[in-house]
Amino acid sequence: MVPVRLRVILDHNDARKLILPRGFPDSIEELCQTIRTSFGLQEEIRLQYQDADFGNEFINLSDISEISDKANLKVIYLQKNVVEDATTHYPVVPGPSDTSSVSSETDNTEPFSSTSTESSPSTRHCVWPSVFTIPGFKYDAALELERANAEYKRSGTFLSPSPKLKSHILERLAEEIIKFKAYPTDNDLNDVAEALVKTHPCLREQGSFNGCYGWKISLKYKMANFRTKLRGLGCAEVEINSLKNKATDKRSLAALNVKKPKRAEVNYCPEHPKGETTESLEQERIAMLSEFRKKNNDLIVTEKMEKTFSYRRQEVLQGQPMIADFKSRWPALFTAKEIDKEFMRISTVPLLSTFFAELDRYIPRLTEVFRCKGGIAGKKIRQLMLAISKDDNVHTRRACILRSLCIYLNEDHEKLVKEYLDTDLEAHSNMEQTVMGVYVILKDGALPDDDPHDIGVLIEGVEVLTGLGNIALACALLFGLIYCLDLSYPAELKCTFEVLQKLFLNLDGQRLSSKVQFLKNKLLE
Repeated sequence: MVPVRLRVILDHNDARKLILPRGFPDSIEELCQTIRTSFGLQEEIRLQYQDADFGNEFINLSDISEISDKANLKVIYLQKNVVEDATTHYPVVPGPSDTSSVSSETDNTEPFSSTSTESSPSTRHCVWPSVFTIPGFKYDAALELERANAEYKRSGTFLSPSPKLKSHILERLAEEIIKFKAYPTDNDLNDVAEALVKTHPCLREQGSFNGCYGWKISLKYKMANFRTKLRGLGCAEVEINSLKNKATDKRSLAALNVKKPKRAEVNYCPEHPKGETTESLEQERIAMLSEFRKKNNDLIVTEKMEKTFSYRRQEVLQGQPMIADFKSRWPALFTAKEIDKEFMRISTVPLLSTFFAELDRYIPRLTEVFRCKGGIAGKKIRQLMLAISKDDNVHTRRACILRSLCIYLNEDHEKLVKEYLDTDLEAHSNMEQTVMGVYVILKDGALPDDDPHDIGVLIEGVEVLTGLGNIALACALLFGLIYCLDLSYPAELKCTFEVLQKLFLNLDGQRLSSKVQFLKNKLLE
């Protein structure tokens, strides 16, 4: 596939370059999602492009074929709440025939203005790029590299960089890496090293098996030194791993207890907003408790949740509080709306809209794959799928697919979703022993199409969410809470949650376990 370059206009004075290494996506919805993910946009958007038939005026984009390489796209922000009425209004992803309608050529939508507090300079707004862009170097270094690249093209001569030049290159690369991660993985550093020798071929190493292994090792040590410098400046993301911030009994295992992003978190441990301290944010938290009890006060609560995000994250990471205690301190977090927003702050990816869109997109193919499953697992899946024939609606299909996914991956679906009868006297005691999962309380003697008495989420035996309405929403919010509370995936559902993370939400989707990779291959057949 030929890479595509786009100029994306985010605001009057903010235009950015977007590179799509695999070419254009299949639909406008996917392109919008890519733009939102790449630039960390939280609002719903639609796109306009320059139409030559109207003097290159911006017209609403209605078909992906209307744009080409190096096109100019304008982002229009929509004032839309994706969490509102979450239990009933998540549509199935539109098919090709649904996206062929012509959009209005005029735009009357007012731009969405965010009221959130000013964030810290360390707050990140995008995930690790699929193609790492090498930054510019200072004038003398850039001139030396330009001449060395020209000499390499002419005679094939490699450059042996001086210590001064190499130090400057590593310094600039570290400054660019820190914009995305303080703790880059081995694969991330390999991406940077490969991008460096591709951009400046004169820097390729003749004695290296891939031409850049030495650069990768140098980057690894440079990032370690860079983190030491940041720790001295009080950077929260690295200071959290200093010995003074670790429990006394764990200091001997400091290297084995590093708190860093492990599931593609972008803002894992952010700095406090400008002008704020731990004491001032604690006062904001206390004020929010009274605001949360008031009716029709969502806007103020959301503003205070945004403002106290860094304080809340550091409390989660450093204190590792019990769920019951944390819920009493931050009750506003334990709502569908705020879980969606908190997940967005951590990962820059909208949780609910992305989860349901991708789940609905995969449902037809997953149904075919599950039907071909043989053995005992196949029988269990077919037994679960009978619920669709009794009550065929979007919520039933989603629930059956998620439960069947557990079975297909050789995991127990009852560990994810456990059903109880409202007449079961032992239900409450069993729920208190549940470490993590979704509970469904059914009415005794109810018909298949009757609504359950209650659906909710359990963590450490605490009912953290209740009255959710459908199983798929409960599973999505459980996944979101795992990120919000920095919890580990349950060992018995590790592969299921990996599918939700890497296939449905495309977070760190390049590295898959053997089971998930096998499933992905099946879905792409």
